[in-house]
Amino acid sequence: MPSEAVSTAHAEVETALVSASATVPARVPAWAGPEAGESADAVALACGGETTEGVDGAGCLGELTRASSESVRSFAAHLDSAGDDVSALSAAVTADVEADVVGDWWAALDPSRRNELIALAPGLVGNLEGVPYGVRDGANRVFLSEAVAAVDDRLASGEAGPDDVARAAMLAAVGEALADRTSGAADRQLVLLDTVMPGRVAVSIGDLDAADDVSILVPGMLYGVTGQVVDWSITAGGLYDEQSSWAGLPSGRAAADAPSTAVVAWMGYRTPDLTNVYSLDLARVGAGHLVDSLAGLDAARSAHPARVTVVAHSYGSTTATLALSSGRTVVDSLVLLGSPGSVVETSTQLAVHGSDVYAAAGSFDPVAGSGVFGADPGSPGFGAVMLHTGGGLDGVTGEALAAALGHNDYLRPGTESLRSIALIGLGRGDLVDSDERTPGTGGPVLPDITLVRPQDLYARD
Repeated sequence: MPSEAVSTAHAEVETALVSASATVPARVPAWAGPEAGESADAVALACGGETTEGVDGAGCLGELTRASSESVRSFAAHLDSAGDDVSALSAAVTADVEADVVGDWWAALDPSRRNELIALAPGLVGNLEGVPYGVRDGANRVFLSEAVAAVDDRLASGEAGPDDVARAAMLAAVGEALADRTSGAADRQLVLLDTVMPGRVAVSIGDLDAADDVSILVPGMLYGVTGQVVDWSITAGGLYDEQSSWAGLPSGRAAADAPSTAVVAWMGYRTPDLTNVYSLDLARVGAGHLVDSLAGLDAARSAHPARVTVVAHSYGSTTATLALSSGRTVVDSLVLLGSPGSVVETSTQLAVHGSDVYAAAGSFDPVAGSGVFGADPGSPGFGAVMLHTGGGLDGVTGEALAAALGHNDYLRPGTESLRSIALIGLGRGDLVDSDERTPGTGGPVLPDITLVRPQDLYARD
């Protein structure tokens, strides 16, 4: 890029960062000491607040642009290698700066500064929405390795924190999910890693920077990173394989080649357990995280937008309706599986292009149709296409398809529902078989969620 263009890009980003900068001054970070005062490093002042509220996200990015290498190195040396500090910092930047501004900031950085930040603060770079996913994957793998080493050292030295035993197990599960090749014939990308317990993770099967079609799987209750990230990644890989088998279908797009796909095993929020599943509190937090992730995808893919489908299961379906009725994001298709209810009354109130919304309810699913959190997406009045889940012969290939009967069957390999979800993610919802369902009583019914056995969420036949 010519020097004039680089200068212009830096100026435009700097203007955007200044306008986005918080009005409350950042606190002097605790590690700088009580006497640091005005002599404290500018990077530390902007990026090292004692709490998330004390971090000036936009100012932090600005300082990371212009600070000396020594200042960046000094600041990074005081960050907790296990990740608590960088998790708070990346969250603060995400809350303070739009993903497209972050993307412009990263693109305008000098390559040497990018490399410095990846090496010195990989957990920050890896979790900034708007940064290219290949960069985030590489940074997060470094972050994962450093976090594992830091926790192992603390455990070995007898100086472990109260969460370190659990954190070690969580980090090990993430590493296992990245290495597993049970399904999904594509490379993995670690595009989100929050090491604060109980952890937040997103693993992409396929290249998020290049895929034409992106499907994001949002889980429901009882899905924790430690116990389920491996299985949720296998589930995403199964959907990736199913989509790959259909990717050669005519799509009406200009590209001569079959579209490429990516499926994200998104575990970007804390899901409820049996004690708090009837509250929307975690869903509201999760909806905010989902909006941020979708904004990051839009920003990173602004030059080549992907077709985006959200596939949300159980409590995750309610989370998705919160996100898509927030006015902050829009997707191309939405699939709600075994939903306990939508926070809006009709599919037209969700930010989905063309109201391309689908719902599925197995015959023996105690959660689907319960209406605990609002309108039943499977009811005729909601306006979603009701997917046929009873199995039968594939109308295109003639192959036998299995039924999805229970709450955790919709994404099982070989089912009619998985085949339909794959086609919807490719923009071929016209090929799925729909169903009709008799409206319920109209009132919410608390489902017997003891029938939704926790072991079913990760045990495979």
